[in-house]
Amino acid sequence: MTDRFVIELDDDELLAQIDRSVRAMAEPEQLLGALGQLLKGNIALRFQTKRGPDGTPWLPLARSTAARYAKEDKGKARGSLLQRTGQMLRSLDYNVLGTDAVEIGFSQRVGRWDLATLHELGTQRMPRRPMIFDDPIAGTLGAQDRQDVLDELEAWVGNLLG
Repeated sequence: MTDRFVIELDDDELLAQIDRSVRAMAEPEQLLGALGQLLKGNIALRFQTKRGPDGTPWLPLARSTAARYAKEDKGKARGSLLQRTGQMLRSLDYNVLGTDAVEIGFSQRVGRWDLATLHELGTQRMPRRPMIFDDPIAGTLGAQDRQDVLDELEAWVGNLLG
């Protein structure tokens, strides 16, 4: 992915479990790919439910933004919140980086703007609509994402130990 926004997880317990699981595997890229696919699915589901990683509903568009979109779209609805064109969601993907990392994010930009980052963090004029992180500054996943990752790791290790 280019022009990416990277936040590293800061969760010692989760990172230690990931590290133990990766070291136990002959081909850790498979596990990392599974984790990337899992989180990609969770993030895509947020577009359907319009909720952040902690379950909090995303705030609606400002009236002025909704009015501008209606004018630009000539009164035809082009999608719902964060899905006006579908480009952002289509740009959601993950990459396995060697044997010890996976990156998950959005590659879509509009001009100079990385819209996913603006929504993930919020701005002075736009509320935060989190998609990836519960707390992007701390680098923490939401509780459900974290549990899903731990469950996936446990399943992989269980399969290895047979």
